[in-house]
Amino acid sequence: MDEHSMSSYIWLCQQTSLPICGPETCEGKMHVRAEWIKHNACDISWAGVGDVGSLTPLMKTIHLCESFGVRCEIHGGGFGNLAALCAMRNGEFYERGLLHPFIDYEEPAPWLNQLADPMDDQGFVHISQLPGSGMDINWDYIEKNKVD
Repeated sequence: MDEHSMSSYIWLCQQTSLPICGPETCEGKMHVRAEWIKHNACDISWAGVGDVGSLTPLMKTIHLCESFGVRCEIHGGGFGNLAALCAMRNGEFYERGLLHPFIDYEEPAPWLNQLADPMDDQGFVHISQLPGSGMDINWDYIEKNKVD
């Protein structure tokens, strides 16, 4: 359903006992998610660094959800989303990687020395212990690919 029709989601939430998650990528950062919560258009809010415009609006969304007792699903993987998930109490899901036949998620991007979210043998993902957001940047790659 089109996320710009919040009334459709309100109707859906009223018609089913299944938890409804949304919005996925609707513009408006944490403000639109506040409107969805206020109008009972979702049972679980969906937000990620790329959806709401960086880590700060994501944390504001998480705290908004927490204050209203709404679960928050982190949308997408990566350093910022993983850090946000580890800092929250109301999250249950982490979307580790895009499943696609032409993408090897277990291979880090060329500008990184390691994945943001390597998985151990038991299926657990651990947050990086490196400073900042935990990126282990491949500076040789950066130096070789600079644009003048």
